Amino acid sequence: MRVLPSLRPPEPPHGPSRRDVLRRWEEEDVWSCAYCDSAFGEMVVAEVDHVRPVAKGGVHEYSNLAPACASCNGLKSDRDIGDWLGETAGHGSTQ
Repeated sequence: MRVLPSLRPPEPPHGPSRRDVLRRWEEEDVWSCAYCDSAFGEMVVAEVDHVRPVAKGGVHEYSNLAPACASCNGLKSDRDIGDWLGETAGHGSTQ
């Protein structure tokens, strides 16, 4: 019997959990979006963004994670930070 390779992307390497990352940022008073500076709260939900996407060789470690609002995280998607910021430069707010 022949086994076909999986079509699923590889699982990200184990690292800090989302909860641990958010708790650490809150304790360090890093509680706004790294990209648009929106303060997190009831209306702006904190998400964890991989600055260099895992899909492009980024690692799942604190040094590669940034707090992001849902809007910025969605707009950035799996682009490198330099590419994304270059695309948004001169276009006003990212939200």
